[in-house]
Amino acid sequence: MFNISLPLNDIDFKTLEKEIYQRVLKYGREQIKTILEQLDVMIMESRDKAKYRNICIKKTSIKTVMGTIEYSRRIYRYYDEDGNKHYISLLDEYLKMNKTIGQMSVNLVEKIIENATNMSYRKTAHNITELTGQDISHQAAWDVVQKMGEKIQEQEKQKIKAYEKGKLKGKREVKVLFEESDGLYINMQGKDRKGGSGRKKEIKLAVTYEGWKKRYFGKCDEYVVINKNVVTGFHNSKEFADLIETTISQKYNIEKIQLRILNGDGAPWIKESASLALKHFQLDRFHIFQAIHRNIYDKKEAKKVSRMIKKLKIDQALNHIEQLKYECGGEVKEVKKLETLQQYLTNNRDGLIPYKQRKNIKLPAPPEGISYRNLGTMEHNICDILYLRMKNRKMSWSKAGANNLAKILALKASGKLYNKINSLLSGELSERLTQKVKEIKKPKPKTNKIKTNIYPVRRGSMPFSACSVTNGRKAIQSLITYGGQSIF
Repeated sequence: MFNISLPLNDIDFKTLEKEIYQRVLKYGREQIKTILEQLDVMIMESRDKAKYRNICIKKTSIKTVMGTIEYSRRIYRYYDEDGNKHYISLLDEYLKMNKTIGQMSVNLVEKIIENATNMSYRKTAHNITELTGQDISHQAAWDVVQKMGEKIQEQEKQKIKAYEKGKLKGKREVKVLFEESDGLYINMQGKDRKGGSGRKKEIKLAVTYEGWKKRYFGKCDEYVVINKNVVTGFHNSKEFADLIETTISQKYNIEKIQLRILNGDGAPWIKESASLALKHFQLDRFHIFQAIHRNIYDKKEAKKVSRMIKKLKIDQALNHIEQLKYECGGEVKEVKKLETLQQYLTNNRDGLIPYKQRKNIKLPAPPEGISYRNLGTMEHNICDILYLRMKNRKMSWSKAGANNLAKILALKASGKLYNKINSLLSGELSERLTQKVKEIKKPKPKTNKIKTNIYPVRRGSMPFSACSVTNGRKAIQSLITYGGQSIF
């Protein structure tokens, strides 16, 4: 039982709860320290002693959800097949602690990233400090996101290379695959403001899914998309299209897909994506009617044009817009807006007809429990995935910082974030925990030999280095050290 050290008059439930919480964290740290050091001894006793030489015991620490844990573990030396020397902690290898970011456990990294996807880095640092009882700065939270984002991008590049070589063969089979794309302009800072749109740059977002299903059983009219996958980032048209196709090829058997529908606002990079793969492009209905109401001065006339578009009377709608140019009193501003609308609809004429109403599309029957509905999910995807975190609070970003966070947000929206964190932090050797030393012999420079009466002192080999080693000889060798460590 815990001893209460506070005066009776100063105790309330809030204080009591905090006191117990801190003690539980401390107890957890002590238990983990004890277990780690006991495991280290067990590994030392069961290791391959011929391969791994026990060099020393070093103190280290790791930040966890219970606070910072300080412990000691043994460092071993071994040689690989090429004769290269390595130093390693077998405890770290055994517990897969060799992929940590900034001396943090995977659980702590998850908590930091989970908070950082919902709030600022300062609020993230405050929450983690309160949760774990240790000081975590906003810079540390930022560093975790950057390093994780960089790892995700590096893996994306490797997968794109595999896709370009035809090595990605997904197994999932579907007949129809839907895709929607859009972009969000965010404020940039520093040197990243230069070029392009200046202060703002567009970050691209694409979502793929297989169809819709009801959110709840019964008469509910709410639907959710099935097997949603999200990709995002600052990329040019070709790079982003490759990223989309890589993501699809990794999951799906492309040869089994009979129909691909792409919904977008008509931006050149979206239509280019449709041309690089066999996709039917559809102009997003929200953007169609938004453009009509923004550019037609008379709202009654705007509704008329909207009804014509809905009834697929495309020529009639375009002719009506042409007539409105002469009915606006010759105002240059209004005429230019009407011309902008007319050009927008004309350039995307093929996409004005919904995919279900096109004669050249034969839509396969959907699988049981799945329905094929009208497209138009991107506005809420842009809002939920990017806008609320990256634009809603008048933020400005560096290109690298925004890209790294966006990659994490895309994985979260796809439901893959925690699996990705675990996979990226479970096999890569950490510079903090392991060291690799390669001894490379440099070629000796050519020198002109000059005869001299001065001869170098002959140097002998180390004692007993060329003969069998007995226990007595081992004792003598152990006395010969260099830099505090045995050179043998």
